[in-house]
Amino acid sequence: MGRCKIVMKKVENKSSRQVTFSKRRKGVFKKGNELAILCGVLVAIIVFSPGGKPYAFGNPDVYSIIDRIMNEDEDEEDEEEKVDQDPGASMYNNAVRKLNKDLKKLQIKYDEETRKEKMLDKKLAKFKSMEHMSFEELVGMKKALEKFNLDVNEEIKSVEKDLEASESLLMLAKGPVIHFRANRNRVDDDNYK
Repeated sequence: MGRCKIVMKKVENKSSRQVTFSKRRKGVFKKGNELAILCGVLVAIIVFSPGGKPYAFGNPDVYSIIDRIMNEDEDEEDEEEKVDQDPGASMYNNAVRKLNKDLKKLQIKYDEETRKEKMLDKKLAKFKSMEHMSFEELVGMKKALEKFNLDVNEEIKSVEKDLEASESLLMLAKGPVIHFRANRNRVDDDNYK
């Protein structure tokens, strides 16, 4: 009796999906551990459960690998020193750095939008009051306002996307993260150490 071939599609039953996730997560972490041991490589795996809870595996640990990815421009000697640091501190430092970069980008976008607003105010000031405007002038004003509205909506979507990415990073940094270390045969939950 051999194993049945599993059809790769989303498991519809919620409880079955959670059981499948749990078993396969352990299997993926085990394969990551084997890859790290056999090949001597750094491995980081991050998954979110169907309920949104983050789980992570890393060899030597997830934080040092994420730190290395976030700071690609630093040389390898600095990276070896960071592995010895508290992993939580480096994760929070990376989150703060990313949020500062996002803040700087948003400030630049805000300044640009303020400049556009002033320019639009100047253009609108050229128009007479709406009561005295011709039909062509009203159509031109309508088009300018529609374009401005589209620009504002695009900017809002961009800011929301940046905020979602930042929230995900913060959730990962703050949420309970499970580690499976190369020198252990079981999964440890950081909350129960």
